[in-house]
Amino acid sequence: MTARHSARATTALRALNEHDPALAALALWCDHRDRDHGPAAETTGQTIHYGPEFDTLPRHEQMGTAAHHILHVALRHSPRLGDMQARMGDRFDARLWRIAADSIVNETLLAAGYALPRPALTLTGLLSAALDMAASPQQALSEWDVDRLYHRLRDGAGKGGASDRAQA
Repeated sequence: MTARHSARATTALRALNEHDPALAALALWCDHRDRDHGPAAETTGQTIHYGPEFDTLPRHEQMGTAAHHILHVALRHSPRLGDMQARMGDRFDARLWRIAADSIVNETLLAAGYALPRPALTLTGLLSAALDMAASPQQALSEWDVDRLYHRLRDGAGKGGASDRAQA
């Protein structure tokens, strides 16, 4: 991994500036780095790592993928996950928390007109599959935050496998 700004994501980030200046402004708070392995993109802390798969995505999906990870940084998902893990210890399921976070971020981006690589886990899909609840995207986004959704999924997992049905 190099300490230089991502060459792989530069074009998508520039296009994001024209498409959504507010989200592009949030991108300034992120470190964007290329790496030679791993998924198309991955967030650790405030750094977004772009892997070789990112190059294979069409430009509109590159923008959506970058936006997805920018929102993870802006919403402080990595530190919040760490804080909850510290509070809950062995009772914490980091994989389930990430599923909750991804579903909310993806639903938000799709509602804003972004394109995401398929399959994309959505909040409405997760609510339906794991909790047997129906809601419009706007209703779901107004009613659920990551921590509340995580706890509801976790509680549901103990009563019939919601965690297993929530696989991304």
